[in-house]
Amino acid sequence: MNKMDLDTMTSAAADEPKKKTFWTEIGRIAVICAPILVIVGVIALLFLMIATGPKPEEKQGNAHPPAVQFAVAHARPTTLSLSVQGEARPRNEASLAAQVGGRIVWVSPQFVEGGSFRQGDVLARVEDADYRLAVTRARSQVAQAEEGLAREQAEGELARQDWQALGRGEPPPLAVRAPQLAQAQAALAAAQASLRSAELDLARTSIRAPFAGRVRERRANVGDFVGPGAPVAVMFSTDTMEIRIPLTDADLASARIPVGFSATSANPGPVAHVSSVSGGRIQTWEGRLVRTEATVDARTRLVYGVVEVRDPFNARNAAPLAPGMFVAVRLEGSTRETLVAAPRSALKRNEFVYVVRPDNTIDVRQVRPAQTTADEVLFREGVADGERVVVSVLTSPRQGMAVTPIDRAGESTATPPAQQAPQEQLEIRR
Repeated sequence: MNKMDLDTMTSAAADEPKKKTFWTEIGRIAVICAPILVIVGVIALLFLMIATGPKPEEKQGNAHPPAVQFAVAHARPTTLSLSVQGEARPRNEASLAAQVGGRIVWVSPQFVEGGSFRQGDVLARVEDADYRLAVTRARSQVAQAEEGLAREQAEGELARQDWQALGRGEPPPLAVRAPQLAQAQAALAAAQASLRSAELDLARTSIRAPFAGRVRERRANVGDFVGPGAPVAVMFSTDTMEIRIPLTDADLASARIPVGFSATSANPGPVAHVSSVSGGRIQTWEGRLVRTEATVDARTRLVYGVVEVRDPFNARNAAPLAPGMFVAVRLEGSTRETLVAAPRSALKRNEFVYVVRPDNTIDVRQVRPAQTTADEVLFREGVADGERVVVSVLTSPRQGMAVTPIDRAGESTATPPAQQAPQEQLEIRR
C-alpha cells in the first residue's frame, strides 16, 4: 500500500462522522416539518373544496312570518268565584274563671273536654257554707238598720210635735233630729248593699256558662281549691264559626270587595261554600263573607277577610265545623256579568295578551284579568268577543309583527300572499 492510498483511507475515515451528523439533522427537520406540511395541506384542500363546491341558491322572496296558534275569545254570562283556604276558629272563646274563692264540691257531667252546654248552665259549684253565713249576717244588719231608722223617725216626729206645741214656728233640723235620721237611713242603705253583695257572692258559687258552646279544656275538678279569678276551663261558642282567609288585591278587585268591607242588610256579602275532606269524604257548609280587615299586611301585602258559618254544630250538617279545621272556601259573586273567556295560555307573563288582528299582525295588549283558573282566563275589558288570541309561544313579540295564524286544528287561516292587499304585503315584508 502506497502513501496515496493511505491518505485516501484516512480522509474517508475522517468524513464518515460528518456524513452521519448531516443526515441526523435532516431527519430532525423532517419530523418537525411533517405535521406542519400536513396541516397546510388539509387547509389548502378545504379552501379548494369550498372554492370549487356548489354555491347555495339565494332564496327568492321575503321570509315567511312565524306561525302561531290562536283561539277565539268568547263572551258569556258568568258568576265569578274565588277559591281560597283558611282555618276555622270560634267567634267567641273565653277562659272561664271562678269569681269567688273556695273548694269545688260539684261539677256537671258536661264539664269535660268537648262537653256541650247552653248559656246559663251550671258547670261547677264552689262550697257555699261561708257565703250563706255571710248572707245571714247581712240580713241581720239590715234588720238592725231598719229598726234604728224606725226609731229615729219616731223620735224626730215626737220632737216636731213638741216644737210645734211651744208655738215657735218651723223647727230647726237639730231640734227634730234630722242628722240622726239621715245617719240611720245611710246605715240602712249600707246594710242593704252588704246584703246584696253577700247574695251575689253566694250566687257566684255556681259557675255558669256565659254563652252556649263547648268545653275546649278543663283546668279544675272536684276537690280543687280555686281563688277569685282562677281559670277553671277554656270554652268556645258554637253559634258561629269564623274562617280568616287571605285575599290579594286582584281577589278584591275581582269580587268587587273594598278594604274594610262590613256586611249589612242591604249587602250581606258574597256566599261562601266551605268544604273539607275528612275520612275520605267531602264535608260542606254554607256561610258568608261578612267583613274584611281595614289594614293591609305590610309583609305579605294581603288583606284578610272573615267568613261566618252559622250554627256549625247543627245536626243538619253532615259533620260539625270544629275549631282548627283547615278548610277550602269558594266565594261566589253576587251578580252575573258578561265576561270574555280565553284559554289560560292566552295570558302571557300574567299581564299581556297577543291579539291577532284581521291583517294577521300582532296587537300587544296589557290587560288585567278578572279571574284566572287552571283552564281559562276571564276579562272584563281588554279583549273583545270573537277576537283571536295567541295561545302558543311567540318569541320576541312586537307591536304590529306579522304572523301566520293557525287554529288549534292545525289549519292555517292566513290569507295567501297573492291575494293580500298591497298594504298587508308591505307590512309582511317589513
